[in-house]
Amino acid sequence: MEKFNSKKDKIAVVVKEFTLKKKSEIFFDKYSEPYIISMAIDEGGAKNPSIDFNILPFPHVKKGDKISFDGVGHLIYGPNNPGEFLAYSILFMESDQDVRNFGKVVEDVMKSEAVKIGAKALLATVPTYSTAITILQKLTELIAVQLQKNKDDELFRRNGALLRDVIPTYDILRTYESSNDYIHTKTSVIPLYESNNLGSQIKKVEL
Repeated sequence: MEKFNSKKDKIAVVVKEFTLKKKSEIFFDKYSEPYIISMAIDEGGAKNPSIDFNILPFPHVKKGDKISFDGVGHLIYGPNNPGEFLAYSILFMESDQDVRNFGKVVEDVMKSEAVKIGAKALLATVPTYSTAITILQKLTELIAVQLQKNKDDELFRRNGALLRDVIPTYDILRTYESSNDYIHTKTSVIPLYESNNLGSQIKKVEL
């Protein structure tokens, strides 16, 4: 691989795969309807308050099924150059009903909760990675609570922060495995100059 230029080259954070270890409700039929909500804030998103947002549902998943992705994986962030830092949050939920077109609903919940916690003002005042991490952790918690009111269940959540001025920069080429009773997942940080446009693409939501 050619030498990575941290000041201009792009990265992507992706979910490479996940396994549904068990369902949240043992009395449901044999299929589950998990979905992934992800949010990310880089240096640019902190200085001009915005969140990179993505959601992807998975209908008809059975206990023990491993879901893998074509190409580089399911995009959590990028391809973009994050600047000094990138904070991200990944939330796995299980739908109480057949997967529907709920992307707009979840986005509205996220925007509403961001307003409640004053995310825009916080980032405008202190546009740092610690502020971004704090906001994303709180937003993830509040979104999960709101979705649970619709009888969806939280399966797993993961937060991360990547920094430019470390070795290796942004932790590129590293894969992180994490799990709980419900989900086992692999998240990777890769140098990526352009998206292959497979799967769900990132949407930037202004705060």
